[in-house]
Amino acid sequence: MKQKKGRWLILWAWGVVCVADPVQADDLMEIYRLALRHDAQYAASLAQRRVGDEQPIQGRAGLLPQISFDAQTSWSETEYKVVTGTVEQRRQNRSYGVQLVQPLFRWQNWIQYKQGQQQKLLADLQAESAGQALILRVTEAYFNVLNMVDVIDALEQLQAADELQLASARKNFDLGNASIVDVHEAQMSHDRTIAQLVKAKSALVLAKQALTQLTGRHPGSLKRLGNRVMLSPPEPTDVETWVTAAERGNLEVQAQELSLQITDNDVRSRKAEHLPTIDMVVSQSMQQSPNASTERSESAAIGIRLNIPLFSGGRTTSSTREALALREQAKYELEDTRRSTALAAREAWAGVMDGIAQLKALETAQSSADAAVRSNQKGYQLGMRTSADVLEVQSQLSDIVQQLAKVRYDILLAKLQLKATVGSLTPQDLNEINMLFE
Repeated sequence: MKQKKGRWLILWAWGVVCVADPVQADDLMEIYRLALRHDAQYAASLAQRRVGDEQPIQGRAGLLPQISFDAQTSWSETEYKVVTGTVEQRRQNRSYGVQLVQPLFRWQNWIQYKQGQQQKLLADLQAESAGQALILRVTEAYFNVLNMVDVIDALEQLQAADELQLASARKNFDLGNASIVDVHEAQMSHDRTIAQLVKAKSALVLAKQALTQLTGRHPGSLKRLGNRVMLSPPEPTDVETWVTAAERGNLEVQAQELSLQITDNDVRSRKAEHLPTIDMVVSQSMQQSPNASTERSESAAIGIRLNIPLFSGGRTTSSTREALALREQAKYELEDTRRSTALAAREAWAGVMDGIAQLKALETAQSSADAAVRSNQKGYQLGMRTSADVLEVQSQLSDIVQQLAKVRYDILLAKLQLKATVGSLTPQDLNEINMLFE
């Protein structure tokens, strides 16, 4: 089932690529289509998959007949001592031979054939895992760009508010209604906001560069998440259900399970080197001038060849111990992968659930901060609040707006990560998120 889903994922993705417009990359799916074409990590995984496709063929070769052709030519010179003197004879010898060897019993070759099939399945799983990783990397890079754009927007709004407050503080100081302290505080807040804005713009350049690395071209104007998007909790809402599904369906867990099976077969393959082998050998040969009295000779043979290994200097025993150690290593790596996957599922689930709770709290905090800014500005005009009070609530409002924007992206990314932990992440999930942008 996983193999079919993996093939569907790749075919769906490439089908999307074929109909994509490569000129404009303005939304999440467009960025993903470009990444499918240009991302080096994903391209490497596809190449590795093609390597895996060859493994069953190579493994099967050990069960099929091996045919070889041999040709040889030589020159000989013979000198004879006879009564009448010395006789020299020169002769050219040619020989040709064809041999066919059909393995009848080679247990090691049979195990290697099974390993070839397993290695192909492993390459398929790794390619599917790379496809899911690409979805996550594209989404994270896309969200990083949007998040920095939101941060810059919030800081520019804060800068405008600080400029108004600075102008008001200077005016009140000139009228004698405020001290120079108010002016200095407003100037300090304004300068600090400008410094934050410079840092945010630099971070935006780097975020766009990360997106360029994935797609091979500089991103255009990206679509942004709507402010009224409703984000729902994952279904089912029980974390243990997700953890159980992750421990079974996670692609890394499946790959590690398959690796353990491959090491099991490797142990059997090493042990099989102690066993005898039986081959059927068919040969046909021809010799020209094999000796002085024969002009040509031909021979044909068919038989059974038995080979019993007796002693190989300890290499076979040592390689068997090595295979046993590698199997034990794979066993512990599988257990570690299961534990890591369970933890990742819990973290992703908490990222969605806690993010939704945080989103509601921040939306309430934003409303309160808006009201606080208005009331403090009015209080400052009436002399009931200081400039520092106004600057503080304006800064708090800007922080809340920035957090609010980021938590939306974090929730959506955590949803994709949660599906990836159970091995069910597909481009369709990405398309559903893309529909939330405007």
